[in-house]
Amino acid sequence: MKQDIEDLSVYNPEGSELRILQLKMFDILVSVTDICNKHNIPYWISGGTLLGAKRHGGFIPWDDDIDIELMRRDYKKLLKILPGELPDSLYLQTPKEKSYRLLFSKVRDRFSIVYSEEEDMACYKEKGIFIDIFSEERSYRWLKNSVDFFYGRAFRRLKRGRPFHSAKYFYEYSISLLLYPIGVVSMWVARAICSVTKPDNILHSYGIGNSTNHNAQYMFPLNKIEFEGKSFSAPKDVDKYLTKQYGDYMNIPPKDKRLTHFLKVEYL
Repeated sequence: MKQDIEDLSVYNPEGSELRILQLKMFDILVSVTDICNKHNIPYWISGGTLLGAKRHGGFIPWDDDIDIELMRRDYKKLLKILPGELPDSLYLQTPKEKSYRLLFSKVRDRFSIVYSEEEDMACYKEKGIFIDIFSEERSYRWLKNSVDFFYGRAFRRLKRGRPFHSAKYFYEYSISLLLYPIGVVSMWVARAICSVTKPDNILHSYGIGNSTNHNAQYMFPLNKIEFEGKSFSAPKDVDKYLTKQYGDYMNIPPKDKRLTHFLKVEYL
């Protein structure tokens, strides 16, 4: 495996477009997590970022994504603090922004443009390089799935706008107008249930989707891990976390599975 890892450097050699992009994302990560540390806000790197830290000591060589997660209470606190503390070169994008259809936040670079299908369709102004910031909370998978069916779907369709773009769009928009209130109420009920039963499952907050399902026993208290030469917060037991999410995570995937997300990046 050592030889395989060494050979993977062909994806992001120093000075390559991908490596420049990765380092720009890393700078954003450092800015955000420094603010978290300053205000004692717990966070952890997650997903492919955590996998890269464990398996490669930094970015997965072909990856162009950074994710961090916070418990919902800490996430809400961070969103209040970031606008006043981020450098002028960075911008906080939240689900409150018009045309932004996701139920998690991003911190974006103001001096670049990311071109992708999602970005090209959106009407918001700032479309620069970003890192993702996810809200997490205690819940049950079945309960989250039920809420997401109404709330997440309806939110994305309503934020898409353009109800008269076509008959299909109008139908979906109309249905979403009916489903959204049901989703909001079901989310309140779900949180009330979980506040009493206190499940150990840690999942993305309602509406985001079902990409993670972890257990608080191997998540907390948080630990540390090195990523690109700097220490960041991580789940307590990284091995259990990554095994739950990826299975045999130390196994290098075949070439056709080494996918990036961005189509093109322009620097201003």
